[in-house]
Amino acid sequence: MSFSTRCMTDADWPHVKHFTKDEFHHPDKMGYEFILCLDQVRETAGVPMVITSDARTHQQDIAIGGAEDSAHDDVPCNAVDIGMRPRPDDPHWNYSRDRIVRAAMQHGFVRMGIYPTSVHLDRTEDRRPAPRIWTAVDNPAH
Repeated sequence: MSFSTRCMTDADWPHVKHFTKDEFHHPDKMGYEFILCLDQVRETAGVPMVITSDARTHQQDIAIGGAEDSAHDDVPCNAVDIGMRPRPDDPHWNYSRDRIVRAAMQHGFVRMGIYPTSVHLDRTEDRRPAPRIWTAVDNPAH
């Protein structure tokens, strides 16, 4: 069974504290329980989280070089990429990335990818190997 039992509806978004429908490219394909869990991650992390990728079609995934069995293709979608947002006090995004990963683990995420400019989070452990953390990070440890 998928982590989310259904997709988000317009009536669900007012109950989400830290994200708005407009932050997602395909909000109507996002998993309801996933968004509620992601909202808790944002609360716990206490750092800016900008969604750079959410639900995609298989064709969109191929066009950007995504994984063969991408979690972004599922409906409901239980996957996001959170984009890097450096700040003067966190120029290499290492503090924020750490806060996001720790918060995600605290809220049950067991599949994540850590990249130079993003963090991938998904709740597809029922369909894909888990626990898994994959990396492609290339920046100073500041």
